[in-house]
Amino acid sequence: MRRSKAVSALALLTTAALALSACSGGGAGSGDQGGPQDLDPGAIGGQDELFKRPKVEDIGEVAVAVEDAFRNYNNNIGATNNFVSTIALSNVQPSPYIAELVDGKVVIKIDGDLMESVKVTSSEPQTIEWKVQKAAVWSDGEAIDCDDFHLKWLVAASKATVKGADGAEASIFDSSPTGYENIEKLECSEDGKTITTTFFKDQAFADYRGLFSQPGSDSLLPAHILEQKSGVADITKVLPTQNDETVQKVADFYTKGWLGFDPSVALSGGPYMIESADLKDQTVLVRNPKWWGNPGGPAKVILKTNQDAQSAAQQLQNKEVKVIAPQADPAVAQSLRGDDAFEVFAAGGQTYEHVDFNMALPLFKNNKDLRLAIAQCFDRQQLVEKLVADVDPNAKPLGSLTFQPNEVGYEDHYGDVGNGDVAAAKKTLEDGGWKQGADGIYTKGEFRASFKLGHRIVTRRADTVRILQDKCKQAGIEIIDDQTADFNDKRLPASEFDAALFAWVGAPLKAGAFGNYAQKAKGGSGNYNNYDSAALTEKWAAANRELDYQKRITMMNEADKIMRDDLHSIPLFQLPDFAASSADIGPISYIGVGGGVTWNLYAWQKK
Repeated sequence: MRRSKAVSALALLTTAALALSACSGGGAGSGDQGGPQDLDPGAIGGQDELFKRPKVEDIGEVAVAVEDAFRNYNNNIGATNNFVSTIALSNVQPSPYIAELVDGKVVIKIDGDLMESVKVTSSEPQTIEWKVQKAAVWSDGEAIDCDDFHLKWLVAASKATVKGADGAEASIFDSSPTGYENIEKLECSEDGKTITTTFFKDQAFADYRGLFSQPGSDSLLPAHILEQKSGVADITKVLPTQNDETVQKVADFYTKGWLGFDPSVALSGGPYMIESADLKDQTVLVRNPKWWGNPGGPAKVILKTNQDAQSAAQQLQNKEVKVIAPQADPAVAQSLRGDDAFEVFAAGGQTYEHVDFNMALPLFKNNKDLRLAIAQCFDRQQLVEKLVADVDPNAKPLGSLTFQPNEVGYEDHYGDVGNGDVAAAKKTLEDGGWKQGADGIYTKGEFRASFKLGHRIVTRRADTVRILQDKCKQAGIEIIDDQTADFNDKRLPASEFDAALFAWVGAPLKAGAFGNYAQKAKGGSGNYNNYDSAALTEKWAAANRELDYQKRITMMNEADKIMRDDLHSIPLFQLPDFAASSADIGPISYIGVGGGVTWNLYAWQKK
């Protein structure tokens, strides 16, 4: 299971440049994301390309093995933000912009089924006009309109706060303000189908394509349901500047009322709807009868949870499922590639593995030399060779938390660490006053160079810990494996760990990852490791306002250098996007920000 918003997808992807143009690049083969993906994202403004779902044949029921179960209908808050929910929701919740794989490259386009247009009408101040199709409705027949856009703006830009367990102020809506706080006003047309967002002077937002949209790790939710359940008569009358009883009512339902799955409130505004979800083993999608566009190929999609990659491959071979999307596994990849009965998709995506130190713990907060020594003893090349190379031969240790190796703008800022250098790690500790004990582990005062590395139960992650333990033990640093089934779902967002091993599923638009690293009081809703850097927060926020593409790349790399200097997190490797299917169904591929393997399920056909 991977977290979203590193985007993401991160993810967190599925990669793209900082901002994407509507035009597709050329030259990459199917599944090849190894080249520059968008050398010229184009000027901000104008009208992006419209995408409409194709007319396809009904292929009946399709079973898909995915790595974990759908969790929550509202996946837009810090407490729930999880990639596994995106797998189901990407074809359910409406999104003005969507991702498409074109010639092996991820391209951001306007969802032409949902939107009539999205246009920049002014640059001073930046003004965006969003026109929703007249026919667009939720699955209960209510219009998708300005109310839904206003709700997202309200919850993201709200100034209302609440004190967290650590005493720090945080958004009452547990939502990142990135981009939305730049909007001075949001206006609705008389029929509600045209929305105009006007940004504050000097507060333009370069990645506006990510607002209200999946590529920015968001989606629209049915505001009329919130109005019914909260008792708030008109959500458009509630403003981000308010901090009163009305806002509290909205926040109560927004953060609690859409948790889990309740069909009466978990509506669809896309081609599919969730028919049932046990939040553990199975989620069932069926065609949305109120969908106004071309119906998807599968009449029903059964998402079956299988956390073991080899078991998922067995399900595929036994014809229990048609498609699988497990964590990338070398043995599975090699096995399926050797059989003409199956098709395999593998490519370097936007998802990346990393280790985060809990910076609220004195062990890490007060000992930068320990963080550096750990980074030095980590053997990332061994990780790549043993865990990734058989899936993606082009894989290499990751040198950035902001760009992936196959993205325009990538620079390696971590090449001097992560090389399994035992001698360097020991020297760092000894220079810092650490003394090696009789048990071989270094200590300094009250501190012992020992910590638990938490992660969800995944074979590859257990293998990762074993590899990291080896060189670090030689360097006098003890790493204790701390794996639990609910780590990503519960312990990670609650910051209940010493250090965390997980993957962000990044987004093609880099502004979305701001919430993963920004100070909590400044929008860091996904900042689970309590990293607290005003310099990083200010630099990234400034990059989000910069419309000059090359300047933004420079600023994003400057932000990455700040994080490298602080060493609050260590990037390990770019995780290959991986999916496989029976050779008689397709096209099967993978875009993390688009929902992984289900991003284009509407187009699946029998061959």
